[in-house]
Amino acid sequence: MDLLSFCLSAKTMERAGLNTALGIGIVFLMLILISCIIALLKLANRPAKAAPAAKEPVKQAAPAADEADDTELVAVIAAAICAYEAAQGNAVSPDSLVVRSIRKVNKSKWQNA
Repeated sequence: MDLLSFCLSAKTMERAGLNTALGIGIVFLMLILISCIIALLKLANRPAKAAPAAKEPVKQAAPAADEADDTELVAVIAAAICAYEAAQGNAVSPDSLVVRSIRKVNKSKWQNA
């Protein structure tokens, strides 16, 4: 019996098919078993719900800062705007600027690039 006829024989192909099906079946069974174990661990690690405690009155938060004393912040922002405009070639005096709103931009340096 030569190698080609051995490889293509029905008995060999049947064994190969059974080996493949058995291997795939075992892999999927193990994946299902692992997912069940993970689901059980999520349930086991939950803390027990305690009885609701008596609610304490909420304390009023102290004002963070006096917003009337932001003249230094406004001066710094106006100077930054003047420096930016001067770099662009537009000479602007700080007296001609009107700051209407200040917003924080939540962007990372990578998003600005």
